[in-house]
Amino acid sequence: MIKRIRVQSVLGAAALAFVLQACGGSNTPSNTGSAGNGSPQGSAGTTGQAGTSGQAGTSGNAGSTGTGTAGSTGTIGQPSCTGLTTAAGAEPTKGGACVAADPQLCYKTCGPEKAGVKSETCTGGVYAEMSGCSFDPATDFSCYKIPAAANTACPAGTPQATKDCTVDHCTVCNSTGGLPGGGYSDSGGAAKVGYCTCQVANADGKRTWSCASDTAWPCPAGSGC
Repeated sequence: MIKRIRVQSVLGAAALAFVLQACGGSNTPSNTGSAGNGSPQGSAGTTGQAGTSGQAGTSGNAGSTGTGTAGSTGTIGQPSCTGLTTAAGAEPTKGGACVAADPQLCYKTCGPEKAGVKSETCTGGVYAEMSGCSFDPATDFSCYKIPAAANTACPAGTPQATKDCTVDHCTVCNSTGGLPGGGYSDSGGAAKVGYCTCQVANADGKRTWSCASDTAWPCPAGSGC
């Protein structure tokens, strides 16, 4: 009985071994298939270079500024009567005779220190003199400004043209200390209504009064200075 069981066991084991060998031991396993190759990945396209920017146009040159010469400004008081002569051999002067060949217009000095001019015009055979005195508007005449109050520096009495003086140059004086309505004496001693100023020293160091009527003063009533 025991011998039969051992034979059966041997046979069963052999049978089992045969089955196992048939199922897999002796069979060569199938090779695992390679993964399929996908299509190659395309390379990224090359980035195009930016276009070249155009250069800015050249700016035009500014137009040239005109360089015309300004018109000449006329000189007041020209031509001077000084040095001119008429057919009669005299300098053009108020009331003097004149003809067509003589100077028809010229100017004489007037005002304090000869600061202004007045014209002499040949009219109807006689030189007519303008009234008053003309002054260049471009000139500073503040030295001749008429004071608002009497100048205490002015000497007492009435100043006389061409006589000695000592007050400051720009101190306007007359019989009332330089106020409107006051008077002076001309070089001949005649009384006049107007003003005087003590001129700066001449080459000899002498200072004298220079006077003019109120109608031949640069600053009538204190205006215009």
